[in-house]
Amino acid sequence: MMLLLGEASDAIAASGDGGTTRAIVASGDDGTARAIVAIGDGDIARTVVASGDDGTARAIVASGDDGTARAIVASDDDGTAHAIVASGDDGIACTVVASGDDGTARAIVAIGDDGVVFGDGVIAHAIVASGDGGIARAIVASGDDGTTRTVVASGDDGTARAIVANGDNGTARAIVASGDGGIARAIVTSGDKGTTRTVVASGDDGTTRAIVAIGDYGIARAIVASGDDAHAIVASVAACEHPDESLI
Repeated sequence: MMLLLGEASDAIAASGDGGTTRAIVASGDDGTARAIVAIGDGDIARTVVASGDDGTARAIVASGDDGTARAIVASDDDGTAHAIVASGDDGIACTVVASGDDGTARAIVAIGDDGVVFGDGVIAHAIVASGDGGIARAIVASGDDGTTRTVVASGDDGTARAIVANGDNGTARAIVASGDGGIARAIVTSGDKGTTRTVVASGDDGTTRAIVAIGDYGIARAIVASGDDAHAIVASVAACEHPDESLI
């Protein structure tokens, strides 16, 4: 097919040495590229680009040597990315980013080598959900066995409201809940067996109201209660250290 100067091509195909199609370009009436496909040695599609009327990329798919999708990007009319998926060698999604109308990241999921997302028996390693202004609302990081390690939930202004850090067996290690102004209201740290070690509750102005430190056997070691004027009252039961409480 001979093309005159300035004429828009409907289809262009370039083939390799063995006649295998390597590149296909389909353009619209004004010559704007609509679809581009590049094929590898085994007729496996490597890159696919579909664009809108103004040439803005709408969908991009890049696949590996075996045809497994490696990267997928879907964009809006103005080129704003809405979904990005990058998969590993075995086709398992490794990174997913979904953004709102203004391009603000709404959800990010990063999965480990053996991971799959949620219901399919997949192990999520990092999840971030943000609000309209890009403020992180929830962050979940899990370990290799799917045990939740860290959870952070923040308020509308990004102030951390709740933080939970778990140990290897899912035992809660640290919990922090803060008020609207970021003032810590409750802090709980537990030991290896889930035994509460430290509890701190503060008032509206951050003044410490109650502190409890507990020993290895769950026995209270130190209790501090302060009033509004921060006068401390300390009651210590440090003598209660014997594992057999009946002997105390």
